[in-house]
Amino acid sequence: MKIPVSWLSEFIDLQKSPEEIAEIFTMGGIEVEAVEDPYQRLGEIISVKIIEVLTPEDLKEVALCKVTDGKEVFTVFTTAKDQVKPGLILALAKPGSNTFSGDKVEVKRVKKYQSEGMFLSPYEAGTGPEKEVLLVLPEGSPLGRSVYEILGINEAVLELAVTPNRGDVLSVLGAARELHLLTSWELKPLLFEDYLKEGKYFKGEIKILEPEGCFRYIGRTFENVQIGESPFYIQKRLWECGLRPINNVVDITNYVLLELGQPLHAFDWDKINGHVIIVRRAYPQEKLMMLDGIERTLTEEDLVIADAEKALVLAGIMGGEESGVSEETKNLFLEAAWFNPKWIRMSSQRHKVSTESSYRFERNIDPEGIPLAVLRATQMILETAKAERFSEMVDLYPKPYVYPQIVLSQKKVTKYLGFSLPVEEIKGILSKVGEVRSIGDSFEVKPFSYRQDLKIPEDLIEEIARVYGYEKIPTTFPKADLWAKGKSPFLRLEEKVKELFRAFGFFEVITYSFIDPKDLDRLHLDPEDLRSKPLEIANPLSSNQSVMRTTLIPGLLRTACFNFFREVNSLAIFETGKVFIPNQELLPDEPLYLGFLLMGQKNTENWYGQPEKFDIYDLKGVLEEFFEILTLEVAFKPYSEEPFLKRGLSFDLYLGEEKIGFAGEVKTSILKSFDLKTNVLVGEINLEKILKIFPSLSSIKKLKKPPKFPSTTRDVTCVVDRNFEVGEILAFIKNLSISYLEKVSCVKVYEGPPIPEGQKSVSLRFWYRAEDRTLTDEEVNHIQDEVAKKIFDKFNAKPR
Repeated sequence: MKIPVSWLSEFIDLQKSPEEIAEIFTMGGIEVEAVEDPYQRLGEIISVKIIEVLTPEDLKEVALCKVTDGKEVFTVFTTAKDQVKPGLILALAKPGSNTFSGDKVEVKRVKKYQSEGMFLSPYEAGTGPEKEVLLVLPEGSPLGRSVYEILGINEAVLELAVTPNRGDVLSVLGAARELHLLTSWELKPLLFEDYLKEGKYFKGEIKILEPEGCFRYIGRTFENVQIGESPFYIQKRLWECGLRPINNVVDITNYVLLELGQPLHAFDWDKINGHVIIVRRAYPQEKLMMLDGIERTLTEEDLVIADAEKALVLAGIMGGEESGVSEETKNLFLEAAWFNPKWIRMSSQRHKVSTESSYRFERNIDPEGIPLAVLRATQMILETAKAERFSEMVDLYPKPYVYPQIVLSQKKVTKYLGFSLPVEEIKGILSKVGEVRSIGDSFEVKPFSYRQDLKIPEDLIEEIARVYGYEKIPTTFPKADLWAKGKSPFLRLEEKVKELFRAFGFFEVITYSFIDPKDLDRLHLDPEDLRSKPLEIANPLSSNQSVMRTTLIPGLLRTACFNFFREVNSLAIFETGKVFIPNQELLPDEPLYLGFLLMGQKNTENWYGQPEKFDIYDLKGVLEEFFEILTLEVAFKPYSEEPFLKRGLSFDLYLGEEKIGFAGEVKTSILKSFDLKTNVLVGEINLEKILKIFPSLSSIKKLKKPPKFPSTTRDVTCVVDRNFEVGEILAFIKNLSISYLEKVSCVKVYEGPPIPEGQKSVSLRFWYRAEDRTLTDEEVNHIQDEVAKKIFDKFNAKPR
């Protein structure tokens, strides 16, 4: 909302500069985004001096003037041939600037001559109503300077950022009331003579058929009006507020809207069939050609102003073209109303049209201020449109405004603000927003009709704080016993999972919970798999985000696509998030999952070696380390049952007898459906299943100090049946109670001659270390011999 300070001064006795007023508004909660001079929007309007007036024979309609701005000499055309002469200092709009009347100034060429600007009249410069004369500046005025600076014209306009609940501030009067509330500066009342409230008999009829959509409606007619141009002061103020002048009657409705905050609409009374005004719902498929030149199809949800035959106006938003005021209009019908804000908002959104009127109706107008707006418009129509007669005001008020009664105790004010205020000061502040009555140590407040944002005691406390001054409120601290629960085991586990995967070199991603159903189809899930039956979103943002995810894999693959198409050759990402599994209950199951993905190369190309691609062993190594740190005994069982993973390069993860996840390389056919032309490995783990047998994180391995004493190693190579898995042998060793054993791993597996067919050679390496001394060879050899014997006996193995 733009508020010219000069206009504001007509409603309140201003005692500060525009900048200081802006600070008062802002500190009171109504932010002033800018204090601007509207004349600066016009561009370069400068003073120039005529050096010579040229009259070339081939230029008959215009004069060619040679002028200077004190730095350069150039030429300018003008049709005011009889007004220009050497020595005059005129106002010139340079190319690229605009005139007050809305013309864009450009370089013009006629024949071989060129005009570098345009001489302005007072009207074109926005300084006065004269259009036929040039704006001549005082003799001796400096050249090349702003015309407005020379004339001492400095208009300040405040641009207010009004919150949606403060529709009462969307007018000059409303801004004045707010400033009075914050400063106690004297308000100047808007008074009208009694004859404006009267008038002749209204020769027509007004009906409200939809009282839920129209709470109040006032109308009156004017006879023999003269449609023409508005007075300059009206045009200037509309322009300062960003509106375009049209004609005197339409400009008056806009002027009153800006001044008092009440939208008005003027009809050509002679174009209203039967002289009947009906407020009703639109008929199904009813059409209305509106003032913006667009024909819109209305619905039964729209409220219209109609005559006996057709809709004339989309109520509260925009008028129709057929009944609008034109140069031929002789008789007017003026409307002022209070429409249901919800209805106006819905119609505005439905038809994608927002106007100054709808903007105010949506935010609540003052229902008791409607007659004031009609009187102001009547006064101005009589002055500017020279109406000969006007009718009485017909006021239909089927649903009168109900004033709220708010009771506020002094104790509550003290509790909320954190300090106490004198009773008289509280009462003085409240009296500025409504009628106040003392009841014991409480106040009963009936807010003014324009303050419809005040509904509960807390609203009044906010007003007290605003008016008293937020900056004056002392800093206090609440006294209370504060306590909070610690992090749940589930949250601690999730945080630890994220910490570990970041430590493994993965980047965390967050993808949408709603996905494209086609991405699930691309995974070739079994029709009986619950993951293939996602929940559909009732109002999806788009077709590719229309179902809730049942697995994290599609989101990870889409993230891989995004990176791959931007030439990212190496990617390691993970995500923790809920998936949504349908069940027979009303709401789906929402377990928390961990998903992870490796794509492309695990090292970059360099001069000393070739790049290597991620493979299944990289993924398996990450998971082994992950589960080892969590001290979980998880079995890697080949081959995964997931239909989108390669059978020979995948495995399912089992915790005891329960499957908790899977991992492996994605099939080439699946990758092609995602347009991925590189290797991709994925995995997913149900974290909630881990939590069931993992109540705390106390058993997670922690870092130790580096050992003081060296370790010693021993190898055991044995020949076993090829059906034995190395993992079985390692698990058997880990379950043995072996002194000083730090770790054991498989270092080599071999099949082929001279190993007999059906068998394989397995080499195991053992690390031994004592914390308090260096182990001797004799100690280690003795322990190793016992371990080797147990391995040979258990697996029917032979030493090699």
